[in-house]
Amino acid sequence: MSKRRGILMTAIGAGVTYLMRNKQARDKLFSTVSGMMKNSNSSNVTSKTRPRVEAK
Repeated sequence: MSKRRGILMTAIGAGVTYLMRNKQARDKLFSTVSGMMKNSNSSNVTSKTRPRVEAK
């Protein structure tokens, strides 16, 4: 498990370093995430969910 965790941390570190050095990639990632957040918020408003009931 320790080896797997080390590989995961190395991959995350490499990704962060790449984004810190490459502004175009960073801007593209942020715009993609921002678009996904806007889509998820609008879909939550239109979804058919039951109203929340407060416990007393």
